[in-house]
Amino acid sequence: MSEGLARAWRSHGELALLGTGAALPGSPVTTETLLGRAGLDGRRHALGLSVAERLGVRTRHLGRSWSTRIDTLGDGAGNPALAAQAVEAALRDAGLQVADLGYLIAHTATPAQPLPSNVAFVADRLGFAGPHIELRQACTGFANALMIAFGLLAAPGARPVAIVGSETGSVFLDIAALADESGQIVNLVQMGDGAGAVILGPAGSGSDRLRAAWYGALGLGRGPGLQMREGGSDRPGPGDAGPLSFEHDFAAVLRGGAELFDAGVGAAAARGFDLAAADWIIPHQASGRIGQQLAGHFDLPEDRFFVNADRIGNTGSAAIWIALAELRARRLAAGTVTLALGAEATKYMFGGFVHEAG
Repeated sequence: MSEGLARAWRSHGELALLGTGAALPGSPVTTETLLGRAGLDGRRHALGLSVAERLGVRTRHLGRSWSTRIDTLGDGAGNPALAAQAVEAALRDAGLQVADLGYLIAHTATPAQPLPSNVAFVADRLGFAGPHIELRQACTGFANALMIAFGLLAAPGARPVAIVGSETGSVFLDIAALADESGQIVNLVQMGDGAGAVILGPAGSGSDRLRAAWYGALGLGRGPGLQMREGGSDRPGPGDAGPLSFEHDFAAVLRGGAELFDAGVGAAAARGFDLAAADWIIPHQASGRIGQQLAGHFDLPEDRFFVNADRIGNTGSAAIWIALAELRARRLAAGTVTLALGAEATKYMFGGFVHEAG
């Protein structure tokens, strides 16, 4: 067992899952339309089509208009707006009001601004006057947030907790750089904007339940697989050079991907949950082909894996919650077990949970 897996934080007890919700900006955007909006033609246009095909991403939702190099998000498509819409949808699903919440937890890698926190603006939009906290985290933000929620909801008389993950990464792409950086073309066709939320309560307060959750890291001493170096206190930003952008070490991400999913399966096994026994498996939505790839890796049927990245792209911090909301909308039969496997390349984190429909 690796040291990272041995040191993974594991939840205690279980929680009620009261509601789920999602918010996606606008209509689905095809790859052909997207490449046209970004002004790609000739060889770069062909490359974009080829990359999207390899990733299996046909459409995605984007809040950006693509009208200028340094762009803004449309009305109702900003990060706080999408996050608030997702929480409202989850509250409706739970049959609750904002005033019923005791705590609001958010996670995102693409906040509206560094300070005040993105979640402060989400709370404003919701009219939520209670305490809130934000994690600056991408694809495993959901798992870290769950660790906090399990602790909060263990207190006697605890009120429901809302968790929301949201991303608006489309504005972190520099149109001017697309002609010179093939890596940014991968980001362009792979990513999507959106938000997903869950409402959690103490054990026994709802029919659906989270039976276990875990969160760990394998990145000690390793360089980031995904980063945004400018914009922090050490690197104030590029000024007039253009908007901030994400940087991928694609080779390192490819090498580390299977290891992270294996760590998640190991953490589930340590809690007594067998991957092969799950009715559904929600992997991080890295691509539209992730189900096919993991089915081969774990020798399981592909139709056991729930994948929506082919339709909405990789929505980063929002991906697992959006997928869970879509899956629950199918009205799962009581006893249906779903295993979520999150993986994040920034510093190689993994996390997940076990959901049982009531």
